[in-house]
Amino acid sequence: MKDKNLPPTLQMGMRSSVNVSSEVLGALLETPALHALLDSFSDALIVTDGEGRVRFLNLAAERVNRVSRQQASGLSDSEFYQRSALNYDDFQAALNRGGNSALTRSREGRVLLSSTHAIPTGAYEKPFRMLTQKDFDGSQPQRRASLGNRPVEPQGLRDPQDNALHLSPQLSSIADTGVRAFRRRARLLLLGEPGVGKTAIARHIHRAAGWGDRPFIHVNCGSIPESLFESEMFGYERGAFTGALQGGKQGYIEAASGGTLFLDEIGEIPLHVQAKLLKFLEDSTIQSVGSPLSKTVQVQVIAATNKDLRHLVSIGEFRADLYYRLAVLPVEIPPLRQHRDDLPFLIDILLSRINGDREPSLSLSAGCRKRLMGYDYPGNIRELVNIFERLAVLADDEAQEHHLPAELLEPVRPQERVKPAVADEEDAEQNLKLQVQHFERQIILRAVHLCGSKRKAAVHLGIDIGTLIRKLQRD
Repeated sequence: MKDKNLPPTLQMGMRSSVNVSSEVLGALLETPALHALLDSFSDALIVTDGEGRVRFLNLAAERVNRVSRQQASGLSDSEFYQRSALNYDDFQAALNRGGNSALTRSREGRVLLSSTHAIPTGAYEKPFRMLTQKDFDGSQPQRRASLGNRPVEPQGLRDPQDNALHLSPQLSSIADTGVRAFRRRARLLLLGEPGVGKTAIARHIHRAAGWGDRPFIHVNCGSIPESLFESEMFGYERGAFTGALQGGKQGYIEAASGGTLFLDEIGEIPLHVQAKLLKFLEDSTIQSVGSPLSKTVQVQVIAATNKDLRHLVSIGEFRADLYYRLAVLPVEIPPLRQHRDDLPFLIDILLSRINGDREPSLSLSAGCRKRLMGYDYPGNIRELVNIFERLAVLADDEAQEHHLPAELLEPVRPQERVKPAVADEEDAEQNLKLQVQHFERQIILRAVHLCGSKRKAAVHLGIDIGTLIRKLQRD
């Protein structure tokens, strides 16, 4: 077996004739000293046990896959591939053919060579495996030549909702529901305030459903001028109007052919275009502006909005028939203030991502953490990430309260929703129900955290996975 893709230190260890038992190797993977050693490697390293469960990944692997070590631990390799920001389709196909390496790609265009190697264990034991990932030598040659051995691009926190999606049990469970519906070709309508993670969930659903190699066309309906909306969405032919390109132009729908069309801010679509979009949703045909001919385009549609579409329907600003075509499965994504139990997870993962390429490492003072935990985040996850980017710039090694934005330093107001007393039996019953739901949610979140996956947590708690997901999705 050739180990040329492994770090030199590990090559030496794997060429050793001494095999260790899986129990000893598992214990070794829990030691801080080995963690520190593997975290020092620039290549991404992921170790799975004989049952195909993730036992360890180093900091480089956390960065390129955008999955934290804490969340990855205990996941099956297939579950890890679904959660990862990389597309593992080619790699899995190579494994099925008996190979051990293939290219994996991020949606930003970064290309890595992923290779798997057996780690010998005791006799009659299934071997552990190590997956290594390194920048592909043939990708972006000019940049690599100029940057030497430095990373091709900084990871940073550029996709905050995606980071949160991999970490937050509630957002993850919502995304899993969307994946199941997507595979059944049901249309999804994602509902929620700005910044809650609608775009990240749509991308995750597309990728986790196995469509990572197909187009994902993100259309922000609110950013297209009303006069250009029809031509941008459906395309146009040569000479269709003054200023049209000589060769015409392909529309967003046709560009998404065979993949996913994500219609963000769907409530902003002009009324005069809604009828044409409805026809496409009914028969999968489009007609470019200036063309007498129709063409068939097969796409999967996900829509999203922060508006109340039912209200828009009631006042005549949105077609009722279009709403029902889009909202086969409405999915409500809660604001961050409604799943505050996820805040400690979010804070820790954002801090670890900052420290992945920062010297000195950043920590939070007790006062700073308390302020972060007590804030309502009207801008949701996007606002939380912006705050951490600010802390990374202003603080040296420990972020203090004065490094926070002014709005976080205002006196903490008492909770307005707390009543002075229970007014009647109905209020008492409702109050008890909410407390029980909150207690159940705390237990489930703790089980997911300890077990490493929702499925294992459901087994641990003695409930089925569907029940667990429903309980997590409740407000």
